[in-house]
Amino acid sequence: MWKKIYSSVITPRLDDEAVNERLETIKSAMPTPVFWLLGKTQSGKTSIIKALTGDSRAQIGDGMQSCTKTAFIYDFPDSQNCIMRFLDTRGLGEVDYEPDADIDAFREQAHVLIVVMKAMDHSQHAIIKAVQSIHKAKPDWPVIVVQTALHEGYPNPATEHVSPYPYDTEDWLQITPDSLRRSLLEQRTLFKDIDAQFVPVDLTLPEDGYQPVNYGLEAFWRSLEAVLPQGIAMILHDMKEGRKQLQDVYSKAAHPHIIAYALISGAAGAIPIPFVDIPVVTLVQAKMFHTIASIYNYQPDRKSWTEITSALGITLLTSIGRRELVKLVPVYGSAVSSVLTAATTYALGKTLTVYFQNLRSGKELSRELFKEIYTEQFELGRVILKDYVNEIQHKVLK
Repeated sequence: MWKKIYSSVITPRLDDEAVNERLETIKSAMPTPVFWLLGKTQSGKTSIIKALTGDSRAQIGDGMQSCTKTAFIYDFPDSQNCIMRFLDTRGLGEVDYEPDADIDAFREQAHVLIVVMKAMDHSQHAIIKAVQSIHKAKPDWPVIVVQTALHEGYPNPATEHVSPYPYDTEDWLQITPDSLRRSLLEQRTLFKDIDAQFVPVDLTLPEDGYQPVNYGLEAFWRSLEAVLPQGIAMILHDMKEGRKQLQDVYSKAAHPHIIAYALISGAAGAIPIPFVDIPVVTLVQAKMFHTIASIYNYQPDRKSWTEITSALGITLLTSIGRRELVKLVPVYGSAVSSVLTAATTYALGKTLTVYFQNLRSGKELSRELFKEIYTEQFELGRVILKDYVNEIQHKVLK
């Protein structure tokens, strides 16, 4: 069995129909948050997607795929390893919009309706009509209204943002520029019959001259954390916080894939029978290994894998053995095992990014340092993935 595990890491059977079918079943059971963005063209929807995902591409629209006649969906980081989706309704204000098809397409998934409107734009009839229709059909979906481009309501271009951010307190009414305050309040009256959260933000580019460039983003995160269940917002927020350790472009690209593989392996680890899930979990980790290697333009083989595992000082058998022993504990053990599986995959992925980053720079780190990084990332992964993995387990075993 161990020989099969070892060989699957080096040459995973990616075309194995039965295993891939199992993986698709696991993925379909995973709660994938859908952020439904409603707003006119140039209202700031793309900036919001960039802020949430850290995706630095110039045009998020390049990754959009049509899912209904009026909407496009963006899978992040990609359709293969999707951990979140953005539904972008196009053409609002330009054509008549009936949201029934979009509601039917996403009614069973976790939803947050994000209404995006420029703070100084009061031509919002089409947006409000769509929101009212959606809210009537799905009154339980939370609504967050993001009021963007605050600087357009400042007295002059030299006016700076109010610091500290005041819009989550009552003080903002006294210290906000008059025209901007009146406009923000007027927009809020449009939602008098809807229990919506309002978050003013100003997401700009460095060359625009406003600091900070993502003004109000932390308040937006707090709004998401209040409405998103199962720790999803915590995971998404960690996509920003976790990058402080590794700031190169490769590690940033690898991070969301590591999250995706960790969640998938945690779902696979929900199977309560000892050892049954090992081939699936190992395949998931093998796919993650190859994905990270490809991001760093590295072509692994059997010899290089031996060198990597030796350099990292991490043994696959030790991780699997600990997880399987825990799984033998009735009921409680299975839940813990799923979290440990996800945390192990997360830690492995983060450690591999450190390895490949230093391989590119020609540096050589000690095995002890890699073990320390792995241990730290394992504990971090266990904390940030716990609630989400437990929700996955509930759905997989249901």
